[in-house]
Amino acid sequence: MYDVVTIGDAFLDFYIFSNDFKVQNDRGFKSGKSLSFDYGAKIDVEKIEYHTGGSAVNAAICFAKNELSASILSFAGDDSAAKKIIGRIEECGVSAELLKHDAQPTNTSIIISCHGDRTILAYHGERDYNDLTLAKNLKTGWFYLAPIKENSAILENKIIEHIAKNGSGLVWNPGPPQIKEGVKKNKHLLHLCNILILNREEALDFSGCGKTTIEDCLKNLYDFGPKLVVVTNGKAGAKAFDGEVFYQIDSSPDERIDATGAGDSFASALASKIILESDGVKAQSFFPEREVILEALKWGIVTSGLVVGKVGANSGLVSKSEIVEKSENLVKLEAKVYS
Repeated sequence: MYDVVTIGDAFLDFYIFSNDFKVQNDRGFKSGKSLSFDYGAKIDVEKIEYHTGGSAVNAAICFAKNELSASILSFAGDDSAAKKIIGRIEECGVSAELLKHDAQPTNTSIIISCHGDRTILAYHGERDYNDLTLAKNLKTGWFYLAPIKENSAILENKIIEHIAKNGSGLVWNPGPPQIKEGVKKNKHLLHLCNILILNREEALDFSGCGKTTIEDCLKNLYDFGPKLVVVTNGKAGAKAFDGEVFYQIDSSPDERIDATGAGDSFASALASKIILESDGVKAQSFFPEREVILEALKWGIVTSGLVVGKVGANSGLVSKSEIVEKSENLVKLEAKVYS
């Protein structure tokens, strides 16, 4: 029996650091900026590091650090990258028994780190996440469905069937295909969702609200079924809505060295607090008290602040006691309720 099973990507990330990378304003890109270096040149790099990553890996390690039993449902090859991923997660107390091994290379990315932000070149391979299976005897209190780049309708139906049979809880961070489809085509997951977590841009696109306030967007998303909707907004912190009141928390003052894994760590730390509070209650019917939601937001902000302070998507993850201590010591970190 697991407390939580994470579903999504497992990656080996290679980080490249160079002072020769330049960030320029460029309206030709969605972000408004581009990363540049001399074309055809040999670029010196100051440092190369490798770390494990992928949303399912990052979240599972966070859950394990918070004293929850966790396993990962994902793909891995039969290569050295897979061995490094398995070594890291098992070292952190995460089970690798649900990993599906195949003949393809393990997912790998090259992360170009520049001025505290990053550009990711990701290799996913030709995998179909619909091929992942949930064993009939699988027992888990919660599922954490991380972003999946491909269409995963069959996998989603497997999760829904399992939840209907066992009453497991669901934390969902939608991926690009689901966000593009919009809320109306994802009612099947949303009405079973205990916690829906997106960043601001994802929330606006997913809801189809266009240019509107975060509060209106939260309400719109809530109307499609999730019990709690959380939207992060970078340095502006995060907001949430439970159907009655809004919640708001500012960002952490921690120095930002590497942004990789910030969203995963926020979402899984927030979910950790709520899952811990659901102990003994059928997860699908559990709804946290306001004080728990406020504390969960603090856990998310504190944890993401620690993660961006180190290189690696999960290198900065800490124990439950350290999160509690840090959130108590951050006097300026306040979460508030408003309507």
